[in-house]
Amino acid sequence: MKNIMIICDGILAKNFLEKIVTLKNLRHNYTIIYNSDETISENIVGDNLTLEKFDATSLPRLKVALSKKFDTFMIIQDNKFNTINIYKNLREILPDVEIYLLDAWDDFSDRLDDKHLKSVDLLDIITSRLVGYLPDHPILADDIGLGSGEIMEAKVPVGSSFAYKRVGMFTNQKYKIPMIYRHNEAIVTKYNTMIFPNDTILMVGEPSVLKDVYTTIKTARGQFPSPFGINFYLIIDMARTEKNEILKMIKSAKFLNETLTNHKLFIRIINPTTLDSVKELTSDCDGLSCEIMVEYKEQVSIMDKDVKHHKIGMIISNNEFFERYKKRVFNLKVPILTLGDKDVSNLKKGVVIVNNKSSTTGASVVFDLCGQLGLDISLYYYDQIEKDEVIGYYKDLSELFKKELFITNNSEINPLNTLYEESDFLQFVPFNESVLKRNLLSNLSKDIDELYFKLKSNYQLFIPDFSEI
Repeated sequence: MKNIMIICDGILAKNFLEKIVTLKNLRHNYTIIYNSDETISENIVGDNLTLEKFDATSLPRLKVALSKKFDTFMIIQDNKFNTINIYKNLREILPDVEIYLLDAWDDFSDRLDDKHLKSVDLLDIITSRLVGYLPDHPILADDIGLGSGEIMEAKVPVGSSFAYKRVGMFTNQKYKIPMIYRHNEAIVTKYNTMIFPNDTILMVGEPSVLKDVYTTIKTARGQFPSPFGINFYLIIDMARTEKNEILKMIKSAKFLNETLTNHKLFIRIINPTTLDSVKELTSDCDGLSCEIMVEYKEQVSIMDKDVKHHKIGMIISNNEFFERYKKRVFNLKVPILTLGDKDVSNLKKGVVIVNNKSSTTGASVVFDLCGQLGLDISLYYYDQIEKDEVIGYYKDLSELFKKELFITNNSEINPLNTLYEESDFLQFVPFNESVLKRNLLSNLSKDIDELYFKLKSNYQLFIPDFSEI
């Protein structure tokens, strides 16, 4: 058995001790050091518990208590000064021993460079837990597994596409629903287990997939630009853009702002030619649903600040701006819509060309956005190995969103050749490294994502990986 020393004082320490004495598998030997009688209640008793009362900030006194060997130490104090000094005393006596320290002041993680110290940030844990109760944010398991979002909890709202469906309909190779919490009871799910409104479901799977599923759970449509942000951002380089094109860009952006679930449209103008021209082009922006911002220097870096400050969920630009600054946009992890030649109001369908495993990333965005714009959804395959899995994924979302899905599966005809002749669609493109590496040899590439520019005369939405948000 191991010897564990707990140096504690305060109401949290008292609650912790009362909790551990109720554990049925409490097999190791525990030495509890305390200085305040209020920390120890009459319940803190046990054959393998030893209580010692003294001030652990005293180095000589602590040395006496450490006459026998201990494997692990825990410091749980309600006083910052005591916490620091007890830690310093322990580290002076035992430089390499394992120490678990409660940090209730968000002050130790950055200050202490100690590979044998595990600092438990109380404020971060509580904040994370409270944020999880907000209606638009999932609860993630921070202290189980990798803590990277592979375990997620989500409440099913009334009207959700998940309500009144069976668990087996949603489970696939990339995520599972092993448990449902209903009326304070845990239900281990089976294939036919029904999901009801106000159920809390536990999901386990790939973090990027779970984020996608979470968006779907909360509503069947009308969420985009969430989870990326809440506002749209049109950026115009006036010195490099003709007046007619600027007018068209503003018209398209305003249409999307009025049609989609979006709070506000921000228009950033860089390199303005004259103040009068700016006023002329933006005369009908009311400041409430549309706001104009002018940068008089060629500083595209202002976009980075704008996106963060204004909670931008989608950037809108022309093709020239995208090609010039796509690496910068890529690092912002925000979707960017490049405008096509035709009027945005004349779009007829959304297009997804399946190319690799990342093609299912952002699938809920496809259905959400097409649902808001009233577009059909067409899925094209070409030389796709995992087509059955991807088709199944999109078919599932098609049922969830009550949206018809048109599938074209032809391994002999490149969909780029078919779509090149069309001009009324919005293409959804994974915003990945393939898009960034376009060069003179890209025309010879077999990577569909790298060949995105073949269809640049149409509207294209480049969607970053959800796991990178």
